[in-house]
Formats: sequence, C-alpha cells, structure tokens
Amino acid sequence: MKQRTLYLVRHGKVAFPGGERRCIGRTDLKLSEEGEAQARALAHVFRDYGKDGLTVYTSPLVRAVRTAELLSGGRFPVIIKDGLQELDMGEWENMPLSQIKKTLESEPEGGETRAAGLRRFQTAVSGILKESSGDIVCVAHAGINCCFLSFLLGTPLETSRGLRQPYGGFSRIEIRESEVEGDKETEKVEMRVVSYGIMPQNAPDEETCGALFERYRTPENVRRHCRMVQKKAIEIGKELNRYGAGLDLKLISASALLHDILRTEPDHAKQGAAVLDREGYPEAADIIRRHHDFVLDEAVIPGGLPGEADVVYLADKLVCGEKEVTLEERFRLKMERFEREGNDTARRHCMRRFAEAQAVEKKIRGYTG
Repeated sequence: MKQRTLYLVRHGKVAFPGGERRCIGRTDLKLSEEGEAQARALAHVFRDYGKDGLTVYTSPLVRAVRTAELLSGGRFPVIIKDGLQELDMGEWENMPLSQIKKTLESEPEGGETRAAGLRRFQTAVSGILKESSGDIVCVAHAGINCCFLSFLLGTPLETSRGLRQPYGGFSRIEIRESEVEGDKETEKVEMRVVSYGIMPQNAPDEETCGALFERYRTPENVRRHCRMVQKKAIEIGKELNRYGAGLDLKLISASALLHDILRTEPDHAKQGAAVLDREGYPEAADIIRRHHDFVLDEAVIPGGLPGEADVVYLADKLVCGEKEVTLEERFRLKMERFEREGNDTARRHCMRRFAEAQAVEKKIRGYTG
C-alpha cells in the first residue's frame, strides 16, 4: 500500500478593484499585498521537504498561479492544471457581495453547479495522482475546494459553502493507494481529511489582529480592555513557562487580544470563536470560546497542567475595563449589583463563575508554587 499526502490550498487574498469584495469565479484578479504575504507564509509549511519531495499543481487563474509560485519559491516544480479552476459563478460573476442575496444552498443562474464542478475537480485530481508519485500541493479556490472537501467529509454538497476556507489556508488529506486484487493495472484510492481550512500559523500576528478589529468594528474601549488582558495573559504565560509549562505565548497573546472581538454581540464568546474559526485559527477559536465560561468544558477545571485557555481565562478575570483587579474585587462588585437589582439568577451564575475562576487561579498558582 502506498501512502502520501495531498495539501489542498486556497490562494491568497485578492486585490479587488476599489477594495470592494466581489463574487469571483473565473474573473482573473491578481493577489493583493496581503495575499502575497499569505502565499509566502505557506512556503514555511513545506520548508522541510527536500527539493524533489513535493510537486505543486495550480489552477490556471492568476491568483492561484502566483500563490503556487510564492509557495514553491523555486524549490518545487509548479504545474498548471486545467480542472482546478474556480466554479463559474454565472449571474453572480464579479458582482459586489453586498448586492447578492444568497443562502448556503443557493446557486447562480447560468453558472457551473457544484455537482458539475465536483466531477470536474475529481477528474483533475485523479489525473494528478496518476502522473505524480510523491506528496502534492493543489492550489485552487474556496468554492471548488469546499465541494471536494464536502465529498470527502460526507457532508451535504448543497451546504459546502459553509466549510472553512480562509485566504492562504490549507487542508491536509491523507491518500492510500493499493492495487486491486488480481489487477496490477488498477489502483484503489482512499482519501481521508486530516484537517481543513487552517492557516500556516496557529495564531494571527499583531497586524492581522488589528485588521480583524477593523473588519468586525470592535469599539475602541473594548480594544483597550483586550490589550490589557493581552498584557496580563503574557505575564502569566511567561511566569508559567519559567517553571517549564511550555505554553505557546504567541497563541496566548493573539487569543487574549481578540477574546472580546465581538463583545457588543449576544453570546460574544461563541460568536468571537466562530470568527477565529472561520479565519482559519481553530486553536485560538477554542480558547476564545472558553474565555467567558469554563464550565462549558469541565476538562480544563482544576488538576493537570495549566494550558493556554487557563491563562487567557484568568487574565480576563483579573482585568476590569482597563484596570487590573483581584478576583474578589471583580466578582464582589458584580454580585453586589445583582443583589441591588434583585436578580437572584444572575447572582447565582456570578457565584459559580467566581468559584470557577478561583479554581483556575489555584491551578496556576499551584504549578508555580
């Protein structure tokens, strides 16, 4: 049995004329400066491959070809492959997204259906597997990638558009090829999605975090609070690492900075996590999901080694607005307010969260002595 890996890549961010995002299928736009940086970041994913250990295939569209060239950096052969291009978006082609009313299931008139696109893409991948021998990269597009991933994951093709496919993200697919018994000319191919739609780094850098604040219109006072929580979280993380915790400070920093990115929305932790997940950072998304209420995951309540989620959770509880406070100060003020309002339900929830925060603090202090 032969085993290898297919890396399915979405091209970097596109330079939309006038900066207005549009629905593009076959419209041939080049990468933006950010998109070029994303393509260069992808090159680091494959830096340990030997010169002959990888072949890069790409859609013929300019944005994909450029991504493939930067990803390769001249180390690996780049082959343009018909069949990897994006779905033809028909009546939606090149229209501003703000003018298109669509659901996950809807498809444009006069375009290429997802079913037809999937068949075309499968044929291209099958040909690539036959003409190559080692691990491969296919640089393609969000819509068609989602069709292929939906097929492999066994999810409805009609809702494939909901799968995570950020600009400059990639999916890892394991391939097993074996000869059909009694027929040396025929191979049976099995594919399994190991991960999909993740970025080369597990956390966004400061510049990307700033861009996300702008994109989601996070108020300035919330940003200031987030920066204070970030500062406190890094402080706690560094102290834990002095005692050998081995925490990822970049992940802590980004998760703390973005923990309240949608603070003004209902269920802000869940919605903020959805944003980071959609952007291709599932680890940061999981930390943000748990920063408000650890009872959602009892596995992280006391005992065991402190993790990045513990650090961000505690840092958030030790900052009120832009001021550092103790747990007692933070929760006493809240409980006094709920008592004045006669809100017993909120007061009980607050008492539970206080006990929860104390447990996490005890866990961290116990590790550092």
